[in-house]
Amino acid sequence: MRTLHLAKGRDAATRRRHPWLFSGAVAREEGSSPDGVVDARDASGAFLARGFASPAAPIVARFWTFEDRPLDADFVAGRVRDAVDLRGRVVPPETDGYRVVNAEGDFLPGLVVDRFGEVLVVQSTTEGTARARPLWLPPLLEAFPGATVVQKNNLSSRKGEGLPLDDELLAGDASPRRAAFREHGLSFVAEVFAGQKTGFFLDQRENRHLVRSLAAGRSLLNLFSYSGAFGVAALAGGAARVAHVDVSGAALELARENHRRNGQPVEGAESRVETREADVFDDLRARVASGERWDFIVTDPPAFAKRKADVDKACRGYKDINRLAFQLLAPGGLLLACSCSGRISSDLFQKVIFAAALDARRPARLLERRGAGPDHPVSIDCPEGDYLKAFLLEAP
Repeated sequence: MRTLHLAKGRDAATRRRHPWLFSGAVAREEGSSPDGVVDARDASGAFLARGFASPAAPIVARFWTFEDRPLDADFVAGRVRDAVDLRGRVVPPETDGYRVVNAEGDFLPGLVVDRFGEVLVVQSTTEGTARARPLWLPPLLEAFPGATVVQKNNLSSRKGEGLPLDDELLAGDASPRRAAFREHGLSFVAEVFAGQKTGFFLDQRENRHLVRSLAAGRSLLNLFSYSGAFGVAALAGGAARVAHVDVSGAALELARENHRRNGQPVEGAESRVETREADVFDDLRARVASGERWDFIVTDPPAFAKRKADVDKACRGYKDINRLAFQLLAPGGLLLACSCSGRISSDLFQKVIFAAALDARRPARLLERRGAGPDHPVSIDCPEGDYLKAFLLEAP
């Protein structure tokens, strides 16, 4: 067994059951472990936790248990079954697109599994999780017999650990380019390999459903639109029209396809869909200058702050985009302002949004604070997993 001995006074986080161990907490190590399993012990030699090592990363180990027990097939299969069972209780009807395993939130650090109909997309983000594949893959195949399972490997965390970056087919006869799935009865496709994350932003599912419930008769401007899913949901809820703005032409074509799949025309006199390929900041400034008004605006940009050093710049970006959005809102309009930057706390994001409203000289009231759906659970011991913020506001 490979053992990491923590420096005196550096074991508090591990005693609080935090699953990450940073290299600076380790005083010395001994032994080796071909399967990547590693123990953590305090300065006196007492057992603290067991997990999988990632020696080339700043987080040198991720702990899967704080009990002195084997990390064997039975243990990991139990964790996978618990994750699958939870989804059976919280995923809504007419939905087969959801997160099956949410890493630390399901006590399986470094492992993400998303389901898109008959396709499972895996991200094994660390060396330790990669070594543990013989433990977590069999119970996944048992839970989803006949599923095609692909693993997306082009991740910065894997690159930093020197792991292979080529995507892999783990089960099934062929690697699908796209995967069809349902969400609250609506039909979508995920870009399995070419798309962002695992191919679709499943974490926004319940926020899309909220937009659907509030969209009747309203015009919707969907910024950083990617798959167009907010617009699809809005039209399903009776929106008068929707406009998507994204810098990617391929993303806008995906949006148009998702509209077509739901019987929502994107061409001709019956179309209520506009797509515009543009830098969102530039597009918004042009819309403000022309005096446009919208009843509902969604701002869902990519993560502006991936590192601590990015936080100040990210806050300026969030403030700018939402200031412009407030200026475009019609009286009584709704704004769903989102951030998927884990480095931006909910409190900080709220301050940024209210600063944006102040600069836009628009009164606003916060109607609801939201996050990811319940298929994205967050371990209370690892609050870093609570990354998505979505604030619903009204501008009277």
